[in-house]
Amino acid sequence: MKYELLIDERIEDKLVRFPRSVVRGIDKALLALTDDPRPRGCRKIRGTKDCWRVTVRKDYRILYRVDDEAKAIEVYEIARKEKDTYRRR
Repeated sequence: MKYELLIDERIEDKLVRFPRSVVRGIDKALLALTDDPRPRGCRKIRGTKDCWRVTVRKDYRILYRVDDEAKAIEVYEIARKEKDTYRRR
């Protein structure tokens, strides 16, 4: 069963600033998450209950929460990996 993908408008606006090739990779990864919210290679974010990350093109991360009961994935950040990428904003 597919999961519903919930993406904040702030994140959608941010995607416009990324290179086009990166956006294509992010789109592909997001679509794959709807079929399998915890794909091979994803990592649980330490210190959180239900937050995960998936890597896109080595330098970019999609950070998201999975609600298995509601079959929903909430994407709360897409960013280039830097020191503060995993800090709550």
